[in-house]
Amino acid sequence: MTSAILLRMPTVSSRVSILIVSWNGADLLSKCVQSFTQATADLPQIVVVDNGSTPPLAPLPNTTWVRSETNLGFAGGNNLGLPHCTGEYLLLLNNDTQLTDLRTIETLVTFLDEHPRVAIAQAKLIRPDGHLDTCGEFLTPLGVLYHHGYGLPDGPHAQTAFPVYAAKAACCLIRTSALADVGGILFQDAYFCYGEDLELCHRLWLANWEIWFVPTPPVLHLECATSSKLASRFVWSHYLSNLLTTACHYWSPTLWFRLGGGLLLLLIAGGLLKGVWPRRRAGLPPFIRRRDDRDLLKHVLVSIPFSYLVQCLTRRFHWLAPRLPHQNDDSNVDF
Repeated sequence: MTSAILLRMPTVSSRVSILIVSWNGADLLSKCVQSFTQATADLPQIVVVDNGSTPPLAPLPNTTWVRSETNLGFAGGNNLGLPHCTGEYLLLLNNDTQLTDLRTIETLVTFLDEHPRVAIAQAKLIRPDGHLDTCGEFLTPLGVLYHHGYGLPDGPHAQTAFPVYAAKAACCLIRTSALADVGGILFQDAYFCYGEDLELCHRLWLANWEIWFVPTPPVLHLECATSSKLASRFVWSHYLSNLLTTACHYWSPTLWFRLGGGLLLLLIAGGLLKGVWPRRRAGLPPFIRRRDDRDLLKHVLVSIPFSYLVQCLTRRFHWLAPRLPHQNDDSNVDF
């Protein structure tokens, strides 16, 4: 099987750029890059952004190295690296992931090739305990995101491809040409960290693109290996501020009517932390909206009990089995 993978990789590698942002994570970064560079000699382009690490990280072989003197956050770091990426497809990869099976890249490329209206395909992420990280995220009437499959063993719920509201940027493949339809940028610099992938996905949905989860060979995700170095108050306030920013800038009265009450409850429950206010969109060029919110909700809204809000606040998630939007039609794809 390995030899077959190596034979197919040359056609894939020339079309993909891998972008990794790292802040003070030399050991994580080395393991991440080695996880796939040791699997084949024919590598995709690998762009690494040293995001203000102190001291600066030592450049790794077989990489395009980009250095920022300051920490630009996950959003700004990826934006800094994007102009250096030449591939038709862009694979965003967290530095705390390990991609040991090159069929993951091939599976994502094949899926985007076969589904020309899909802008982002998220890979299957596995936590160190062997359980799933989120298999894509959905909007809910509570105003919080529903993280499908989080904490569950791998199983039937993660064996088919299906549309999701937002992909997790820890490992996802982006059709770079789609960015031209959403202002020509990747992330909002002002978001810094948390929710920047949600904002990008929302823009793409409004521009009539789609976001899907794809059941690839699993990618190990250590989860919060970088953000654990930050104060929990900082992380929580950024998450809430960015969620509120996306709502204020993109939600129509329809979405506020359906989802706004839950979002306000979340903000109150979060203690109205200092800095939890909408951020200004910095430098986002205008884009043409081609999808209304009623159609968006048809694809990405799931109903969940109020108890899920408590789970989000306490981070004690229990398995829910809501009916996903794609289960109401034939939009899921067996893999």
